[in-house]
Parts: sequence; C-alpha cells; structure tokens
Amino acid sequence: MKQTVLELAQEEWAWEEFIQYKIAKQHLSQKEAEEFLNFIDQKRYLPICELWREGVFPTQCPVKSIVNKEGTDKKRRVYTYSGDEGIFLKFIAFQMFRYDDYLMDNCYAFRRNRGVQDAIKKIENTARIEKKWCLKLDISDYFNSIDTELLLRKLAFIRDEDPGLYQLFDRILSNKRVLWNGQLVAEEHGAMAGIPLAPFFANIYLRDGDSYFAERNVVYFRYSDDILIFEESPEALIQRRNELEKILQVHHLNVNPEKVSVSAPGEYWEYLGFGYRDGSIDLSENTIRKTKARIKRKAEALRRWQRKKGLAEEKAAIGLIHAMNRKFYGGNQGEEDKDFTWSRWFFPCLTTDRGLKQIDSCLQEYIRYAVTGRHYKGNYRIGYQKIKQWGYRSLVHEFWKGKHDNQKEKVALSEKR
Repeated sequence: MKQTVLELAQEEWAWEEFIQYKIAKQHLSQKEAEEFLNFIDQKRYLPICELWREGVFPTQCPVKSIVNKEGTDKKRRVYTYSGDEGIFLKFIAFQMFRYDDYLMDNCYAFRRNRGVQDAIKKIENTARIEKKWCLKLDISDYFNSIDTELLLRKLAFIRDEDPGLYQLFDRILSNKRVLWNGQLVAEEHGAMAGIPLAPFFANIYLRDGDSYFAERNVVYFRYSDDILIFEESPEALIQRRNELEKILQVHHLNVNPEKVSVSAPGEYWEYLGFGYRDGSIDLSENTIRKTKARIKRKAEALRRWQRKKGLAEEKAAIGLIHAMNRKFYGGNQGEEDKDFTWSRWFFPCLTTDRGLKQIDSCLQEYIRYAVTGRHYKGNYRIGYQKIKQWGYRSLVHEFWKGKHDNQKEKVALSEKR
C-alpha cells in the first residue's frame, strides 16, 4: 500500500530524494540549497509533521504581495509561506507527482515528465498543422480566480487514499485570511499563485475540460492558463471556442480579451513564448520585444550605477553580460528565473535561429552602449573579441552548439546499443 504524504514526510530518505531532485534540476540557488540541507540535517520536518497530525499546520497565514509583471506596467497577486513551513509545503508539492497519471495528456504545465518542449514538439508533429485554423486564448488571473469550494470537490478523489492530505488542502483553501501589509485580512484568494501547491491545484481544476476535448480527439493544448486549439474550418473553431467558454463559465473563470487570437491556415501564431511561421518554430515576436526591452532597461540601469560609483567604464558592460548570461544559460539565481532559462525552455524546441540573431544584435549594441553611454558608430571600436573576453556568449552559437552536442550524444548512445 502506498505511503501517505504525511508518512513520507517523516522519512529521511524521502527528504533526501526531494533535495537531490531540486538540486539536479537547478531549482534552487546556492543559498536556498544550503537552507534546505540544514532543514533536512536538523530534521526540522518532524515537528511540522506533528503539527499536521494535530490538524494545525500550516500555523501561519500566507503573505500576499503585489509584484510587477516583467516587461509591463501590470501587477499580479502572489502569495507565499515563509520559513520552515514554506520548505515543507514545497516537499508536499513535490510529492504531488504521484497523481500525474490522473491528469490528461493534453495538460503540459508543472509535470515531471511532460512540459513545454513536449507541447511544442506535439504541435510540430501534428499532421497538417499548417492547414488548420488556430485559436489561442488566456484565462484571466487563473490561479487566484479558482473557486476553492469547487476545487475541493475536484480534489475529493484524494480523500479515500490519503485523508490527511485532503484535510490539509481543505485547511489551506478554506482559510480566507491572508497577511497583507502586516495586517490579517479576509479575502477570496483562489489557489493562491505563488504557493508551492498552486500549480497542482491549477492542473486539477480544469482536468474535466482537458478530458472533454481529449474524448473528442480535438487538437487541444493547455499549459496552465494558456490554451491552444486547432480545427479544420473557422466554423469548427467557433464551435470549439463556444464549448471552451462554457466550460470556463461553469468553473467561474473568464477569458482575457486582450489575449485572444485566431489564425487562419498559414498565418503566424504564438504559444508559450514560441512563434510558428512557415513550418518553423522560432521565438515569438512578443518574446523578442520583451527581451529587447529588458536588455535596454538593464543596460541603462547599470550605466547609471557605473557612473554614480565612478567605476571603470567596462564594469556596466560586464554586469549586463553576466545578467543576461544568467537569464539565457543559468547561474546562481532564484527558482523562478531558472524555470525560464532559455537554454532549458527555448533551445530544445527552436528550429530556426532568426529570433536569436535579433537578440544577439540587440545585446551587442547595448553592451557597447553600457561602456560609452551613446548609440553611435564609434561604439564599434569595442570589438567582438573584447566583449567575448568580458564573458559574452552568442545565443546563436550556443543554440547550434547544443544541437550539435545533442546529436553527438544520440549517436554515441546508438553505437553503445
């Protein structure tokens, strides 16, 4: 009989498995990894297990924050549990992969053996995809709009197998109190974007919708709140859109009208940061635009910092290179950034380097700007070899190098067999 999650939480080997997975997947910064290892070494999970058994965990209310959405003026609500209880909830979220088989194959978010690369490759390999009509839409504030009572009913399949886990979910979701600006307030918070369990809740909540389209063999893809549907005709696509909107209405969810698009066969469409055109998978136009804007903001901020501190003129340029290298290839940063490291998110799916060339060109321009504070031809006195010495790595070069290395690895494995 499968151990309950509470039983697993008392096992040292289960915590070792958890931390090894997190470190191997680069989900933790060095500082976070040290905190987690200390937590495990000191067995600080055992007192929390006792609190859970007594029905009083979590003892704290989630902290609500308003943060900026990257590259926009828009805000979003996020919630966090801090300290040891926050680590413990991450362990519970890690254990939710035991329910992965309950989810539908057309759901791609936050799953251990299924992700964005699988979604893009499935789209690419769908027969006659270039001849189909495409609907792309996004659910407004999905996580925080989830009806918690309805979600708990959808989680009822867990109750017979692991009643303690279901009771924990009930306590978390039914507690309407959150800490906001140092004060306890009551609010409807949905699945609470930002807490470790929110991705699992989000996958379960729309499982019935995923099942509806799977049973009808619809070419349908869902990555959390991003949905893509393909059909043979505009009339069929309208019908699918109506069906989807009825499902969302039943779940008390709304479509974001700013993020609805319909593409005729052969027309460009975007999904999860990728763009599809003429049979090629590229960076989306929105990804390119946002990345260029990020490079510009970072270069200008570092230039101001360099001048204020009276540092050597190349310091801002080197800082910009290091910041973008972390974004593109990874480094000692937090979990959220690592989730969207380009070498992990984009590279495996791209079939062209057109978008990467645009980003390379923009970054080289702003590396030179960070030195001089000007955009002019004289910047080219700072040669390509110089910026390479400072640590610059071309996206185009790294992309094709990765493709080559992967091919060599496949050949080597084939020869071993």
